[in-house]
Amino acid sequence: MTDWNDLQKAITAGRQERVADLILAMGPEDRHAAADALPGLLRKLREKHGRIDRHPACALLLAGAGTIGGPAAAATWVCRADLRFWWVSGDQARRPARLLARLVEQRTPQWRAEFTRRLADRLRPPGSRSQDEMHWHIVARLVLDTGDEPPAGDAFVAGWVEWGAEPGRLIDDPFLDAMVPRMFEADGIGALLQWDPVEAGGTRWAPSLVRLARDGRLKREMLLDGCVRRFLRGGRANELRWFAGLHDLLEPTVEEATARLRDYVRLLPAAPGPVAELALREVRRADDARALDEASFTEAAESLLFRPEKKLVGRTLSWLDRTARGHDRVDATLRAVTTAFVSENLDLRERAVKIAAKHAGRAGEDARQAVRDAAADLPADLRALVAGSCGALDDAPFAPPLVPEPPPFVPRRPPAPIASPEELVEELVVQIREHSWSPLERLLAGVVEQAHRNPEGTQRALRRIMPEVAPWALDERTLLDGDYPAVYLAAGARAVVMPEYRHPTSASMAAFLHEMPESRRREPYRHRDQAIMHRFLVWRTNSAVRSVGRLPTLLAAPTEANGHIDPGTLVARMALLEEAGVEPDVVDLNQALLRVPREIDSGAVARARLLSSPAGQTLANWLATGGLPDMTVTCRPVTMLERVYQGYPSYGYQDVPRERLLATVTPPPGIPHVMSRLCGLTQDGNGTHKSFGHYFYGETGSWPSLLPSHREVTAAHLMPYLPEWVDGRHGQGATLLALAEADGPAGPATATALAYGLAAQHQQERSGAVDALLAFCGRGHLPAAELGTALATLVDLEGLKLNRVTEALGDATRAGAHADVWTAIAAALPGLLPAPGERPATGLADLIALGTQAVEGTGARGHIPELAAVAARGGSSRLVREAARLHRSLTP
Repeated sequence: MTDWNDLQKAITAGRQERVADLILAMGPEDRHAAADALPGLLRKLREKHGRIDRHPACALLLAGAGTIGGPAAAATWVCRADLRFWWVSGDQARRPARLLARLVEQRTPQWRAEFTRRLADRLRPPGSRSQDEMHWHIVARLVLDTGDEPPAGDAFVAGWVEWGAEPGRLIDDPFLDAMVPRMFEADGIGALLQWDPVEAGGTRWAPSLVRLARDGRLKREMLLDGCVRRFLRGGRANELRWFAGLHDLLEPTVEEATARLRDYVRLLPAAPGPVAELALREVRRADDARALDEASFTEAAESLLFRPEKKLVGRTLSWLDRTARGHDRVDATLRAVTTAFVSENLDLRERAVKIAAKHAGRAGEDARQAVRDAAADLPADLRALVAGSCGALDDAPFAPPLVPEPPPFVPRRPPAPIASPEELVEELVVQIREHSWSPLERLLAGVVEQAHRNPEGTQRALRRIMPEVAPWALDERTLLDGDYPAVYLAAGARAVVMPEYRHPTSASMAAFLHEMPESRRREPYRHRDQAIMHRFLVWRTNSAVRSVGRLPTLLAAPTEANGHIDPGTLVARMALLEEAGVEPDVVDLNQALLRVPREIDSGAVARARLLSSPAGQTLANWLATGGLPDMTVTCRPVTMLERVYQGYPSYGYQDVPRERLLATVTPPPGIPHVMSRLCGLTQDGNGTHKSFGHYFYGETGSWPSLLPSHREVTAAHLMPYLPEWVDGRHGQGATLLALAEADGPAGPATATALAYGLAAQHQQERSGAVDALLAFCGRGHLPAAELGTALATLVDLEGLKLNRVTEALGDATRAGAHADVWTAIAAALPGLLPAPGERPATGLADLIALGTQAVEGTGARGHIPELAAVAARGGSSRLVREAARLHRSLTP
């Protein structure tokens, strides 16, 4: 086994050239013996460090390719996950490919072809989480050496684009003729090239392909047809951006555009905006050459006028207006523009009506009748314009179109309590990896109850899964005090598996009950300690962990999805604790009392009077008095000091005064200290809040469930952290929906939270805010006027992006919330409309246009002096036009 010993040493040392030389010098029997020994060596190398380093791994890969007998087994070895390294690139990836090709030269052509095919089938494309440039170079080298056709798979094509080809030297690339046509068919190419420059004269992909087409090396028709076919396949805008750039660099002639006219028309209805603009441009060029028949014109115009992009619809209307008479298609133009009569963009709708009126004098009676029919749902001023150009309309007075009501509110169904140790471990395995606070309370309640009902079965079930999902939790040296949901779940499981474990709670209780020292409050990134509601949540969670094995149940586990506890269930739990001879923790009792609904069943009150323990008597008195009274919440702009990092020349954190909209909460007298500490918010003389810092990036979706009958108090606690909602993703949609599902007054603090959510940069969070707004509407709880006031204030104080808010309110309007949206806009306009000479907020004209839509949907009437003043200014600015249109709708 001298040959194997030498080979083993070379593999361990990662000497790839030496490995190749040794294998080539071996006989068949020695190779077979080496192949049998390779798996053991791999395990040995992996066990030594927990993984295999790159150099020994490449050497193992070469050894397997050179010694394993069958092509399928050899390919399986080469593609092992522990022999792939996504970061290997360039010469480091090409070197093993060159050596492997040398090793398999002695194999039969059939063996090499089958081996190459199997490797190609397992290639992973660039951009994937497990991409492998080295394996692509191996396949490419084998294909070139055998002279076979390149693999047809998308991964090979994408690998050629990313790793194999040099755009500036494509003329010398052996794969050029085979790969370029496949670039238009393979998935993922557009995403790879989306940022590749497409400037003419450059050396990147698009200009290089255009240059090769100009020189006759590639067929121009193949490139143009490839782009159009790729557009027709569809995809996101970023996936088609590069192909659109290549198409434009090719600069199709009028003849080429005319030849592909049918395909360009097919792109107009649904292609992404940039591709639709490209297609419209080519259709118009063909139309200028009189190549567009009436049927294709009608299809193109109606497709474009139904699109949501305002600029695209505007360009279409300009095209229709310009060509109506010159191309002798006035009738077709009038029929087409009626499509825009139902546009949600009032400016475009009015423009379409004016185009119809402009050309109606040269239209036939059938076309004018089509315009009159389409004008039935237009407002009075536009109907008058149609009547003056196309003839009298039906005398029936204009009535607002029927609009949908907001969707009815349907509360979420609460998850059922955990019923068995098997269910507990099944959910714990999932949630311990999710790092979410929302399901934590239910799981800890399940641990407490199952540990009491079935201690042996629960211990056995947790011992089975903990070494796999959280082995660190079973190490007694591990301190389970991290502020993460997974840590608390692991601590609860440890308390079952290791009954002697006692989870600490004193630190979290002290952090809640006592004010944070000023030195710590001013340190950056101490946000997790500073949010009073989060400190309460941490204390409560630590208490739940400490209750494992000590209490039969958690008193405060909610029975409703919004955090409420059924009073009857609460009384029964307290009776169970009395029967066990134990008292609930103070935080568990206070949380349970805070979760009592606003309406309490008299039967539960009567049963509570039978309780005898001190905690039971506290519960009985609480239920008898109706729970926690409403509190006074006041919102106003406050100047606060914000810790901001300063660069040159100071380089450090400084306190910068900043005006923010904040709240104070005054708890009612006589409530327990824990509740007063949780609910109250005060300000000191400097305007900085005592109970929290300026940042909190943790999860807030569970905060409303802490005070499910007092949503306005929760919203007040959210206010210092709301500015971070604008540009970040903090689960604001889920938090707002939880506020909507909670009960209690909804006032300016709730409205401010909604305003920030509607202005979120990320579409998913903004959509969540719209869902929450609709839930408020469905329950009749939306503070619409306060929302408008908050919007105006935040645009002034924070520069809130009004265009995002308008888009979100537009979604709510389309879902049926016309009346509430109009109430909000009407309240916002006095504070948003600029005085003469002032610059209006960006997007204000769009908000006014949305207000007009809401007014048309509800038939609202009224007078807003600030709006009337702007409408009376005159001029052609869009702000004045939209203000005048809304004023006419409100005061017909």
